[in-house]
Amino acid sequence: MDVDSFLRDPHSRRRFFRMSGVSVAGGSAMFLAACGGDDTTSAPLGPDESDEADVEILNSALDLELMAVAAYKAGAARLTGSVLEAGKLFLEQEQEHADGLASAIKDAGGKPNRAKSAYDFPQLGSQNDVLRFAVDLENTAIAAYIDALPKLGKGDLRATAAAIVANEAEHVSVLLGALGEQQVPDAFVVGKAA
Repeated sequence: MDVDSFLRDPHSRRRFFRMSGVSVAGGSAMFLAACGGDDTTSAPLGPDESDEADVEILNSALDLELMAVAAYKAGAARLTGSVLEAGKLFLEQEQEHADGLASAIKDAGGKPNRAKSAYDFPQLGSQNDVLRFAVDLENTAIAAYIDALPKLGKGDLRATAAAIVANEAEHVSVLLGALGEQQVPDAFVVGKAA
């Protein structure tokens, strides 16, 4: 798969995320399909139902983080110098996100999803291919977390998701800089749906 055409074609990205176990709903990353709609007339969730909904959301977020870990590992061979150092740091941080989410899932009585044995990433033939793909993954995660924030039942989970959004935005800024692009192109961090 050609990275440039992959990154320009939103249908290819959607197909990739679907095949990777990450679906997309309503213009942003999926993780909320099982969490119910925006219907405010329904009864509030009880403690057990709230935990179950949180576990589903958190497991979807965990899937994204595990994919990011795999992507940074796969792309590392194409990175050099300070970009390689940044990639290693981002890999560590994505793993910390995954570990934190797995812990929160266990605390809520759930079972954390495991990483897939393989992901069908596009061919990453150069450092720029890796950087552009990483920007796309990070932006997808940002959009997904922003969608998830109001759906999470507990304040500490919302705080964790918000902290991860901030870190993912930092990653995007550094990645854009490595590509020679404007590092803070917008006043609001919203990510981009796949």
